[in-house]
Amino acid sequence: MVSFSYIYLSVAINKCMRIFELEKPKTPEQLRLDQLSVTSKRASDALKTERERQKAQRAQQALQKLRMTIKPNTATVKPIKPIKAV
Repeated sequence: MVSFSYIYLSVAINKCMRIFELEKPKTPEQLRLDQLSVTSKRASDALKTERERQKAQRAQQALQKLRMTIKPNTATVKPIKPIKAV
């Protein structure tokens, strides 16, 4: 039984190897096109990441501005004077 499974496995591997052996190597033009598409994908991913980073940065700045406006500024807030009796 062990020999049968070994033979079956070796046949399966040989079939896979034959499929890959039938593939022809890519031409320089095909390799260049593949490289350009990979470079384009990488650039678009970098652009998306940068836009998300800038969006997060703008949101953080907006939150900081909101927090600063909520805190009362002591120079602009005047205390209420007591009313004098006449």
